[in-house]
Amino acid sequence: MDYEGQKLSENLFFYIIILFGSIGWVYGCFLQDFTYVFYSWSVGVFISVVLCVPDWPIFNKHPVKWLDSVPGREGKGVERESKKSK
Repeated sequence: MDYEGQKLSENLFFYIIILFGSIGWVYGCFLQDFTYVFYSWSVGVFISVVLCVPDWPIFNKHPVKWLDSVPGREGKGVERESKKSK
């Protein structure tokens, strides 16, 4: 999952939970029963977990381009660390 995918996943999670919670709150307030709020919120959490936790291809549309390695610098950091520890 890239950084843009993380942002999309977090926004989806947030808005799905808020949507289902508010719908459940209105419905529960209308029927004067708090269990409907909890059931609606639970369905929203389940749907958002199914949509946001797996690494779906939609979350990988902006891959991170890593820098190329610098030629001639391979292994020099390891030598410095081994000299310091002696």
